[in-house]
Amino acid sequence: MAVHAGRDVQFSFGLALEVARACHQLARYLTDKQTAREGVARTAQVDWTGHHAQTFEQHMRASRIDADRISAALRALADGFASNWAKARGEQDRVNFARHVERERTNRNWLEDVGDYLFGEPDYGDPPSDPPVPTAPDFGPTRAPLYE
Repeated sequence: MAVHAGRDVQFSFGLALEVARACHQLARYLTDKQTAREGVARTAQVDWTGHHAQTFEQHMRASRIDADRISAALRALADGFASNWAKARGEQDRVNFARHVERERTNRNWLEDVGDYLFGEPDYGDPPSDPPVPTAPDFGPTRAPLYE
């Protein structure tokens, strides 16, 4: 895998995980509020019959479906921010690794160059892979930046 020391990755690492946490918290808040709302609705429906009771029940069912969809979308959005964080962190670490290798090669003296010619260049290892994707609910960084 060829890695080139290019420009830094343009990504707001801290903000992405902050947004992921906020989206996940909002999804949980929405679910909790909907659950509480349904509890109060059941109390109101105990002795309620007729057309208005049926209409109310249909509206409550629709609101549960809507709340579930919105919560799922917020969780998916949070997971997307976390996934993009991991991809960007991995890419930036590979850029940093390439810079590190270039510095090492540049700072070698002529004797080390002769040794490299005779015995081969040192193995700097493989570039780093992407870190694990942060997970809910805290979406904490799963790896510190490498080769900074």
